[in-house]
Amino acid sequence: MADDTWLPRTYRYRIYPTARQRLAFEAQLTFACHLYNAALEQRRYAWRGRHRSVSLYEQFRELTEVRAANMGPAAMSCSAMRDPLRRLDRAFTAFFRRVKAGAKPGYPRFRSVHRYDSLTWVSGWGLQRSRLAVQGIGHVKVKWHRPLPASALVRTVTVRRVAGRWYTCFSLKVSRLPQVAAAGRPAVGLDLGVRHFAALSSGEQIKGPHAYRAAMRQVRVAQRRVYRRQKGSNRRQKAGVLLARQHQRIRNLRHDHAHKLTRRLVAEFGLIAVEDLNICGLARGFLAKEVTDQGWAAFLTVLEYKAAEAGTRLIRVPPWGTSQTCSGCGVVVRKPLSERTHRCRSCGLVIDRDTNAARNILRLGLSHQASTWPTGACVA
Repeated sequence: MADDTWLPRTYRYRIYPTARQRLAFEAQLTFACHLYNAALEQRRYAWRGRHRSVSLYEQFRELTEVRAANMGPAAMSCSAMRDPLRRLDRAFTAFFRRVKAGAKPGYPRFRSVHRYDSLTWVSGWGLQRSRLAVQGIGHVKVKWHRPLPASALVRTVTVRRVAGRWYTCFSLKVSRLPQVAAAGRPAVGLDLGVRHFAALSSGEQIKGPHAYRAAMRQVRVAQRRVYRRQKGSNRRQKAGVLLARQHQRIRNLRHDHAHKLTRRLVAEFGLIAVEDLNICGLARGFLAKEVTDQGWAAFLTVLEYKAAEAGTRLIRVPPWGTSQTCSGCGVVVRKPLSERTHRCRSCGLVIDRDTNAARNILRLGLSHQASTWPTGACVA
């Protein structure tokens, strides 16, 4: 049974390894990639040749022989060497789960050294004088832009290489804070859109980040720089890093917008009703670029866990007909997507299309809460 008094959280920080430490990180990542590929080949050979499955703990025992032979970087911890074996085991677990569910299986594939960019330590690390001490690496400088929670339990530490920069991620177990009573805070309906990021039932239109649209020119310039370089050259590799940093900035802008907006919403409202959208399906439609640029999926994920922490009820309602139904009288008013103003001939209501949808979403959320879901439950 899960312990409801603890919540999983991840805190990420920028780290600044020295030239020697960066080489040590890269050496450990390269060796971890080789271990991953060797373990995958062992499992494939055992099944194809003898129809025998190789378990994770069998590979752990063989790793002991590898360490006894002094293979790999000097002073690399056993925890770091076990990490690629754990990842491979999780990949096979997910593969068999998809096979059983009838989905596309996605058999685990061999990894390229150039794309193996993270390593996790369960042990063999520590914090000394505000620096991250890693076995086989040394004491690495960390940019502590916020402190770790005093009551948190650190489960693992992961070091990642992203577009030539290095980050560390602390996987924590944080004690659940007492929820603030939602009584007294109003309810709101939220309609996600393309023209505006979201419309509230109060009439407010929230502007979206449009991070990709704003950075399209810089991305095109960086892409042309990559294509002009000779494949396999150092100049092409450097140009690829610059392109990756452009996309990283786009992701950061979306995440920043999602975190700031969700914090504001859960602080102001006691109940938030949103549509239960099929975002994967929308991302394959004719508005795919606009939908993905808004970052709806990440926003809803952040909103879900922040609402649970703040004691705010999050209710998902069916999305069908919210834009076509009049929020004043309930009459269906058919209109194409290009028509942005709702005009009802029955009651005379003239209102923005998205605001009308947000009011219908709020009405559905309140009706669902009153009729089907228990009071105090956070439904997502």
